[in-house]
Amino acid sequence: MKYDYIIIGSGPVAIHLRAKLKNTTKSVLVIEKGFWGGTCPNTGCQPKIFMEGTVRPVLASQYLEGKGIEEAAKIDWSSLMSRKKKIWGAFRKNARANTTTEQVATVQGKGIITGPHTVRVEDQEYEGENIVIATGLEPRKLNVPGDEYAITNNEFFELDQLPKRAVVVGGGYVALELATILNAAGVETTILQHSDRLLRPFDQDFVEKLQEIMEERGINFHLNAPIKEITKNGDQYTVTTANGDSFATDLVINAAGRKPVVEDMGLEEVGIEFDLAKGIKVNEHLQTNIPSIFAAGDVADNGQANLTPVAWVDAYHIYDFLEKGVTKPIKYPPVATNAFTYPEIAQVGIRESDMQAGDYVKTLDLADTFIAIGEGDPNAKLKVIFNKNGEVIGASELSINAADDINNFLPLIGRKDPIKFVNDNLTYTFPALANNLDEIFRYFD
Repeated sequence: MKYDYIIIGSGPVAIHLRAKLKNTTKSVLVIEKGFWGGTCPNTGCQPKIFMEGTVRPVLASQYLEGKGIEEAAKIDWSSLMSRKKKIWGAFRKNARANTTTEQVATVQGKGIITGPHTVRVEDQEYEGENIVIATGLEPRKLNVPGDEYAITNNEFFELDQLPKRAVVVGGGYVALELATILNAAGVETTILQHSDRLLRPFDQDFVEKLQEIMEERGINFHLNAPIKEITKNGDQYTVTTANGDSFATDLVINAAGRKPVVEDMGLEEVGIEFDLAKGIKVNEHLQTNIPSIFAAGDVADNGQANLTPVAWVDAYHIYDFLEKGVTKPIKYPPVATNAFTYPEIAQVGIRESDMQAGDYVKTLDLADTFIAIGEGDPNAKLKVIFNKNGEVIGASELSINAADDINNFLPLIGRKDPIKFVNDNLTYTFPALANNLDEIFRYFD
């Protein structure tokens, strides 16, 4: 069977590319080997943000106990997971059906590229004018004896029962977010990180403060602690580090990183250039070294952060390049990122450590605003970075509302407007969360 587009992977690239193609006559085949919709809605950001809806008020109530709240709330894991499984069960049941239309065909199975225009799924071969590889990332194995005893985020969001103790291996988004959930649910939680730094993409002053806050809540951090092995003792496990330290636990979570899904799908046989750590090599139009085959999203070595909005941009560019004849190289707008810890930490543009000559940073303590006081956010703080022309080129925030706040800096960075533009043309709602930003801008002018 022949199609105009074959997309391997049903995540955000496929969703947005087929949406753009909806008003054309082009035929599309989407191939998916796992859950339809990709990682984000199934085992990634969406179930995580769903759980944060419970974690946030619980942790807020703990801080505000005796300050307006009589008794702190507790997580009912059983009912939380029952609700989660009901919602996600309905989503998964309908995800493939919602993808399939008269224009878009779907196939369940692993896609293996067999040529510049052909993909095989089991014993059926499909032909496509253009092939888009959008297979994303998957958890990277720990590569130590006993790593088969560790679960990943894939299994975490299906846990029926909580352990009394958990060891989380890693120091990135996933590790700290899962540790936040576990700790809020009353689990004795330990983080083992192989290096001396956590959350590398973020402002390290704020990261160190976040670690301090999490430690005050009872989360144990051990940095410079690469693991050596995991052993099983009945229903319990022991995690041993290269330093010789041992940690007894009831659950081990591998959150030590993710890798591009590039193996065993025909790339080497066809001659597509790729790197096991960085992904598939692409040009300024996301083409591989075989012009009819593209790579997009997390699996593409495009020099961008592995974020869902980046995958959207990739999908739009492939559409513009192939359907509209746009020849300009892909241009990525500023993309904000955050970790859903408590408090949240967020970043857009450059960090203070990235500043060059002429750049300067302004830091504002948000903790004394009435909103932060009322919500129980005593560590809220913001950094805004300007260049010599007074344009905002970066922002970092640590607060329980950082993920929302940081988006206010996107248009300033993208448009390269000086702060005077905001003061002359915009007035934020008062009194509301955005009012903090209004005060910030006028403070900096």
